[in-house]
Amino acid sequence: MKTAGAFCISFFYLLTLCQCNSPTQKESAAVAAETISEITAVKSPLPTAKTKDSISINVNQETQAINWATINTDFITTCLNPFLASKKIKSDCTHCDKIMFSFSFVVDGKGKIQTILKEGENISCIRMSETDKKNLEKEILIYLKKLVLPASFYKTIYKGSLGFILKC
Repeated sequence: MKTAGAFCISFFYLLTLCQCNSPTQKESAAVAAETISEITAVKSPLPTAKTKDSISINVNQETQAINWATINTDFITTCLNPFLASKKIKSDCTHCDKIMFSFSFVVDGKGKIQTILKEGENISCIRMSETDKKNLEKEILIYLKKLVLPASFYKTIYKGSLGFILKC
């Protein structure tokens, strides 16, 4: 009961303050007449600024980025590292510090990749031959064809990279 009374008193206090600060009827009429005459005197409309009221965030892109990081980790664990181990190549800063392939994918409504387009590669491995690079690319394509992407990728075209670049 005390809180209801305190609320009512606060409300009436604010109402009184608002009425005290508002202009009188004579002042309001004078300001209104002045404003109307100023507005009618302007012949051309004022330019309006074209600014966005808010920032747009695509939640699906954020979800895709998180999902793609998980896919890349799985790729490194199940595909890339076994391939490097079979060639006796260690991923370190002296012999192999970059293996990165960039792709564009067309994904269907069930998460299967329908089209794969290789957009680039960045490989810096001393012990990896050109034949090894081609074989690695084949292994990556096999991995991608088996992959079922999460719902955030359904019916999209996605550009992503697989591999690693060490910060040496």
